[in-house]
Amino acid sequence: MPKFATAGLDLFETAPSSGRSTGYAGTAHGMLPRFCVPLMFLIVAPCAAMAGDTISETGALACVTDKWDEKEPEKGHKLVDYASRCIIIPDDAASPKVTESCAGKFEYMPDESWKGSGSCTDTYKSGDTKTITWEEGSHLKEYSYKVTGGTGKFEGATGGGSYMYENLTDTLSGGRQKGQVKLR
Repeated sequence: MPKFATAGLDLFETAPSSGRSTGYAGTAHGMLPRFCVPLMFLIVAPCAAMAGDTISETGALACVTDKWDEKEPEKGHKLVDYASRCIIIPDDAASPKVTESCAGKFEYMPDESWKGSGSCTDTYKSGDTKTITWEEGSHLKEYSYKVTGGTGKFEGATGGGSYMYENLTDTLSGGRQKGQVKLR
């Protein structure tokens, strides 16, 4: 039986005792052709997302606040213009890290309740972008975001999820997000 090599890997194993090509790899369930083992890895390996795919978005957020322009039109009532930049670090190490630019508005009421909303643009190393809208507030246990589209593979994308973060300093925050993106 001939010996095949692809990318430096032998598809058939040479048996040490006879030097013959066996063409099989031992497993707990019996013998499999050697070329099936690499194919199994291809099935479970991360692949580029395609139209109609759903992408999981679970990971860490690390953000810096660039703008916090606070005005107090009346005692205890504050209006804030906000801008930030974040890095999204997915739990799946094979998924791309993403940069994010956000802008929005917050309103703080005299009764200490508050709410905020805005939008973000996520930029991928490939140049594709994803746009989202977000909502936060003292009435929510988790904050929410909705995917509203984007460019490249994210054109027409939908989906969303939730996130939470804590302010670590006046300008730095960290947290987690969990959601999904459905590609068109």
